[in-house]
Amino acid sequence: MLCECSLYFFEQCICTAGSSCKLGEKDERNRVCNSSVITFCFSRAFQRLLTDAGPDSTVYLTSGYFNLTRAYMRLVLGTGASYRILTASPEVNGFFGAKGVAGAIPAAYIHIARQFYNQVCQLGQQERVHLHEYHRPQWTFHAKGLWYYLQGQGRPCLTLIGSPNFGYRSVHRDLEAQIAIVTENEALQSQLQEEQEMLYRRSTEVSDSTFQQPDRYVKLWVKLVTPLIKNFF
Repeated sequence: MLCECSLYFFEQCICTAGSSCKLGEKDERNRVCNSSVITFCFSRAFQRLLTDAGPDSTVYLTSGYFNLTRAYMRLVLGTGASYRILTASPEVNGFFGAKGVAGAIPAAYIHIARQFYNQVCQLGQQERVHLHEYHRPQWTFHAKGLWYYLQGQGRPCLTLIGSPNFGYRSVHRDLEAQIAIVTENEALQSQLQEEQEMLYRRSTEVSDSTFQQPDRYVKLWVKLVTPLIKNFF
């Protein structure tokens, strides 16, 4: 099953020579495994998880800063699983109201979200891939995680908990920590499900009308600069 297969990959650390070791240990060439190797390992495992997600399964994915890598985006748009992706609305973005150039960062994320939504629509995937925005007055949204539901199951069999936002910065620049919880314990599954549902209860689904709202206006210079700097956040 997918959960068993993915757990195996999350337990592995694939070194550059193709061998396996743990963080801080040495491989057969006496090289110490480091954070870049772990990052590669997580990216590989996460891609395997998305690849193996079946057409009757559902993936709930949250990211405070929604900026999927090209590889992740291809998998989300090309695999059969249903996706419910939750990200920050502009007013709960951590940079909302910031002074100077930083104040334009929420607009950059609006632009990225709109490009993703347009791709979903162009591919006719609206029934399978849904984008949600988190709303809560006077709060910022920085939740990140993944809950995987198999067909016919009301509770997640696999949950990712950690620091990655599943974006360029998480994959290529930052040192992140992530664990995969694979369990058949119904009490634990229910607690993880409750957390997921609590987050999504404060969200609204993105539609065409979302980007017509006045607070979703993105200035031309932000649109032009975003492709040049998106790899840094």
